[in-house]
Amino acid sequence: MKIVCDFCKTSYNLNKAPNGPVKCAVCGHTWVPYRPLVGRAFIKFIAALCALISVCIFAFVVVVEVNNRAEHRKPLVAGMDEKNVHIIKDENGADRIFVSGNIKNNTDELYGMPNIEIISYDEKKNVLSRQTFLPPVTFIDAKTTITFNYVLSVETKNVRRVAVELKGIK
Repeated sequence: MKIVCDFCKTSYNLNKAPNGPVKCAVCGHTWVPYRPLVGRAFIKFIAALCALISVCIFAFVVVVEVNNRAEHRKPLVAGMDEKNVHIIKDENGADRIFVSGNIKNNTDELYGMPNIEIISYDEKKNVLSRQTFLPPVTFIDAKTTITFNYVLSVETKNVRRVAVELKGIK
Protein backbone atom coordinates (compact mmCIF):
# COMPACT_ATOMS: atom_id res chain seq x y z
CA MET A 1 0.00 0.00 0.00
CA LYS A 2 1.28 3.47 -0.84
CA ILE A 3 0.75 6.40 1.55
CA VAL A 4 1.80 10.06 1.19
CA CYS A 5 2.54 12.58 3.94
CA ASP A 6 -0.07 15.35 3.93
CA PHE A 7 2.54 17.97 4.80
CA CYS A 8 5.76 17.30 2.85
CA LYS A 9 4.35 14.87 0.23
CA THR A 10 6.94 12.16 0.99
CA SER A 11 5.59 8.79 -0.17
CA TYR A 12 5.98 5.43 1.57
CA ASN A 13 5.30 1.89 0.35
CA LEU A 14 3.91 -0.36 3.10
CA ASN A 15 3.17 -4.09 3.09
CA LYS A 16 -0.15 -3.59 4.86
CA ALA A 17 -2.44 -0.69 5.78
CA PRO A 18 -1.59 0.93 9.13
CA ASN A 19 -4.15 0.59 11.95
CA GLY A 20 -3.79 4.14 13.23
CA PRO A 21 -1.90 7.40 12.78
CA VAL A 22 1.58 7.41 11.21
CA LYS A 23 4.48 9.81 11.61
CA CYS A 24 6.54 11.05 8.68
CA ALA A 25 10.24 10.19 9.03
CA VAL A 26 11.22 13.32 7.07
CA CYS A 27 9.18 16.18 8.58
CA GLY A 28 7.67 14.60 11.71
CA HIS A 29 4.06 15.33 10.65
CA THR A 30 1.50 12.85 12.03
CA TRP A 31 -1.61 11.89 10.01
CA VAL A 32 -4.13 9.09 9.56
CA PRO A 33 -3.83 7.58 6.07
CA TYR A 34 -6.93 6.76 4.04
CA ARG A 35 -7.90 3.09 4.30
CA PRO A 36 -9.81 1.77 1.31
CA LEU A 37 -12.71 -0.53 2.10
CA VAL A 38 -11.95 -3.93 0.65
CA GLY A 39 -14.15 -7.01 0.69
CA ARG A 40 -17.42 -5.18 1.21
CA ALA A 41 -18.92 -5.77 -2.22
CA PHE A 42 -21.95 -7.56 -0.80
CA ILE A 43 -22.75 -4.65 1.53
CA LYS A 44 -22.35 -2.21 -1.36
CA PHE A 45 -24.69 -4.35 -3.47
CA ILE A 46 -27.35 -4.43 -0.72
CA ALA A 47 -27.02 -0.65 -0.23
CA ALA A 48 -27.41 -0.04 -3.97
CA LEU A 49 -30.40 -2.39 -4.12
CA CYS A 50 -32.07 -0.58 -1.19
CA ALA A 51 -31.45 2.76 -2.90
CA LEU A 52 -32.98 1.46 -6.14
CA ILE A 53 -36.06 0.13 -4.34
CA SER A 54 -36.43 3.47 -2.52
CA VAL A 55 -36.28 5.38 -5.81
CA CYS A 56 -38.92 3.09 -7.34
CA ILE A 57 -41.26 3.52 -4.36
CA PHE A 58 -40.71 7.30 -4.41
CA ALA A 59 -41.45 7.47 -8.15
CA PHE A 60 -44.63 5.43 -7.69
CA VAL A 61 -45.84 7.67 -4.87
CA VAL A 62 -45.10 10.81 -6.91
CA VAL A 63 -47.02 9.48 -9.93
CA VAL A 64 -50.03 8.54 -7.79
CA GLU A 65 -49.97 11.94 -6.05
CA VAL A 66 -49.73 13.84 -9.36
CA ASN A 67 -52.68 11.87 -10.73
CA ASN A 68 -54.72 12.59 -7.60
CA ARG A 69 -53.88 16.28 -7.76
CA ALA A 70 -54.74 16.43 -11.47
CA GLU A 71 -58.25 15.22 -10.64
CA HIS A 72 -58.67 17.89 -7.98
CA ARG A 73 -57.20 20.63 -10.16
CA LYS A 74 -60.06 20.14 -12.61
CA PRO A 75 -62.90 18.87 -10.45
CA LEU A 76 -65.45 20.26 -12.90
CA VAL A 77 -64.96 20.38 -16.65
CA ALA A 78 -67.15 22.36 -19.03
CA GLY A 79 -67.51 21.16 -22.60
CA MET A 80 -69.20 22.32 -25.73
CA ASP A 81 -69.12 21.04 -29.28
CA GLU A 82 -69.39 23.42 -32.25
CA LYS A 83 -72.44 21.48 -33.43
CA ASN A 84 -74.12 22.71 -30.21
CA VAL A 85 -73.84 26.36 -31.33
CA HIS A 86 -76.74 27.58 -33.51
CA ILE A 87 -78.06 30.87 -34.83
CA ILE A 88 -81.69 31.41 -33.81
CA LYS A 89 -84.13 34.30 -34.15
CA ASP A 90 -85.29 36.02 -30.97
CA GLU A 91 -88.84 37.40 -30.43
CA ASN A 92 -87.85 40.63 -32.24
CA GLY A 93 -86.48 38.75 -35.26
CA ALA A 94 -82.82 39.44 -34.43
CA ASP A 95 -80.20 36.74 -34.90
CA ARG A 96 -78.85 35.34 -31.63
CA ILE A 97 -76.36 32.59 -30.82
CA PHE A 98 -77.81 29.61 -28.96
CA VAL A 99 -75.21 27.57 -27.04
CA SER A 100 -75.63 24.22 -25.32
CA GLY A 101 -72.97 22.24 -23.52
CA ASN A 102 -72.26 20.09 -20.52
CA ILE A 103 -70.43 20.18 -17.20
CA LYS A 104 -68.91 17.03 -15.72
CA ASN A 105 -67.98 16.45 -12.07
CA ASN A 106 -64.75 14.42 -12.11
CA THR A 107 -64.63 13.97 -8.33
CA ASP A 108 -66.19 11.41 -6.03
CA GLU A 109 -67.92 14.16 -4.07
CA LEU A 110 -70.89 16.49 -4.35
CA TYR A 111 -69.59 19.74 -5.79
CA GLY A 112 -71.02 23.28 -5.72
CA MET A 113 -71.60 24.72 -9.18
CA PRO A 114 -69.77 27.92 -10.18
CA ASN A 115 -71.19 30.41 -12.64
CA ILE A 116 -70.80 29.60 -16.33
CA GLU A 117 -69.12 32.05 -18.71
CA ILE A 118 -69.57 32.03 -22.48
CA ILE A 119 -66.83 33.86 -24.38
CA SER A 120 -67.24 34.93 -28.00
CA TYR A 121 -64.26 35.63 -30.28
CA ASP A 122 -63.78 37.30 -33.65
CA GLU A 123 -61.69 35.95 -36.56
CA LYS A 124 -58.46 37.32 -34.99
CA LYS A 125 -59.22 35.53 -31.69
CA ASN A 126 -60.03 38.80 -29.93
CA VAL A 127 -62.65 38.57 -27.19
CA LEU A 128 -65.90 40.19 -28.28
CA SER A 129 -67.88 39.47 -25.14
CA ARG A 130 -67.94 37.53 -21.89
CA GLN A 131 -71.38 36.62 -20.66
CA THR A 132 -71.78 34.99 -17.26
CA PHE A 133 -74.90 33.17 -16.17
CA LEU A 134 -76.07 30.93 -13.35
CA PRO A 135 -75.86 27.17 -13.83
CA PRO A 136 -79.05 25.14 -14.10
CA VAL A 137 -78.32 23.43 -10.74
CA THR A 138 -76.71 24.53 -7.47
CA PHE A 139 -74.81 21.27 -6.84
CA ILE A 140 -73.59 18.49 -9.10
CA ASP A 141 -73.34 14.90 -7.87
CA ALA A 142 -70.14 12.86 -8.01
CA LYS A 143 -69.21 11.57 -11.49
CA THR A 144 -72.29 13.27 -12.97
CA THR A 145 -72.74 15.35 -16.11
CA ILE A 146 -75.34 18.10 -16.49
CA THR A 147 -76.30 20.11 -19.58
CA PHE A 148 -76.84 23.83 -19.98
CA ASN A 149 -78.40 26.10 -22.63
CA TYR A 150 -77.85 29.81 -23.12
CA VAL A 151 -78.69 32.48 -25.70
CA LEU A 152 -75.99 35.11 -26.18
CA SER A 153 -76.99 38.76 -26.39
CA VAL A 154 -73.99 39.68 -28.59
CA GLU A 155 -74.47 40.47 -32.29
CA THR A 156 -73.76 37.42 -34.41
CA LYS A 157 -72.08 39.03 -37.44
CA ASN A 158 -68.51 39.21 -36.00
CA VAL A 159 -68.55 36.05 -33.88
CA ARG A 160 -66.35 33.27 -35.30
CA ARG A 161 -65.83 31.10 -32.23
CA VAL A 162 -67.51 30.51 -28.88
CA ALA A 163 -65.94 28.94 -25.77
CA VAL A 164 -67.22 28.01 -22.32
CA GLU A 165 -65.45 28.40 -18.95
CA LEU A 166 -66.41 27.91 -15.35
CA LYS A 167 -65.84 30.99 -13.19
CA GLY A 168 -63.25 30.43 -10.47
CA ILE A 169 -62.06 27.06 -11.79
CA LYS A 170 -58.68 27.07 -13.53
